[in-house]
Amino acid sequence: MKCICSQKDLKEALIAASKALPTKPQTPILNNIYFCATQNTLEIQATDFSTGIIAKIPAEVEIEGEVVIPGKKITEIIGKMFGAIITLSTEEEENLAVIKSGTTTFSLYTSDSEEFPKVATQEYNHSFYIKNEYLKQLIARSTFATANDTTRPIFQGCSITINGSDITFVATNTHRLILAKSTIEDEIPGENKLIVHATALNDVLSILNATKDERGVKVDFSDKHIAFTINNIFLTCRLIDGEFPPHDKVFPASCATFASVPISKFLSEMSLVETVSRETEYNTVRLKFNDEGLALAADSYGTGKVLGNVNAEVTGPNIDIAFNLRYIQDFLKIAEDSEEVRIGMNEPLSPAEFRFPDKEDIIYVITPVRV
Repeated sequence: MKCICSQKDLKEALIAASKALPTKPQTPILNNIYFCATQNTLEIQATDFSTGIIAKIPAEVEIEGEVVIPGKKITEIIGKMFGAIITLSTEEEENLAVIKSGTTTFSLYTSDSEEFPKVATQEYNHSFYIKNEYLKQLIARSTFATANDTTRPIFQGCSITINGSDITFVATNTHRLILAKSTIEDEIPGENKLIVHATALNDVLSILNATKDERGVKVDFSDKHIAFTINNIFLTCRLIDGEFPPHDKVFPASCATFASVPISKFLSEMSLVETVSRETEYNTVRLKFNDEGLALAADSYGTGKVLGNVNAEVTGPNIDIAFNLRYIQDFLKIAEDSEEVRIGMNEPLSPAEFRFPDKEDIIYVITPVRV
């Protein structure tokens, strides 16, 4: 195999593909990236069996062929090369891949390309397009609320519902839940429910953040798989099996106390309070809402106490309620250009609702901590 391509194109393709390299590979071959040069195209693949990524870039192909190269090493090398043009070739007798750019030459040992599990394209039942910005928002607004517990895989993913031209992402770790809505550019018949692993969605977000092309994302899905096509990059992953728990009744039907809190000041005070709250079992912050505004407090037997105040507009009965501080921070970090957060509460141990007044398409619920 021998081909010539742009260093910039190859670097971007490898960065995208390397997101599918596993941290704990089931087999050593998965540590590699697969290259196939044919018909003026260099195709690059990586997979961890659950998620697979294919990137295609233009190339001047002198000799068609395929090769499997250690993924992290080739990605690092191409990223550090200064030459604008890369030549990639193989020396089959010595099982070497030769990478040349300018005056620099690397030779890397290769693996058997026949052993590499090629990323398979599936048959999909439905397809739709969604604007880049809409999909970026949906992912950023939801995946942070998923669980890290591998014993409950359903909560490691986002529940995605597509109904007509409406799309909804829901994520929860059972202590908090977020719902984010948007629209797609097509009409999908019926109500279609999928559970997609947050890791794969964050890979999609990284790829979207790296592209300047706004042509939109093509999404294909079936009962078992979902795929995202972003320009020259194709990502496919298996859906999580199971049924996502119903979430409609999680949101309070009404609230007795409402508080409007400026986000910038809220974040600043919580950053200070966190020096103490993180020493507690649940990173607990106590919020006291009354006519004078909002008081924040944390108390750790090993560290000490802290008290902060934020001007807030409070209506309804006074309430003293406690939360995991990080859960509030996570939500405020997706505020974008919103200046305040509106919190609706009932009792100290009842779920509280967090919203941005200027964004009706996001609802966040946190279960309080008992203190």
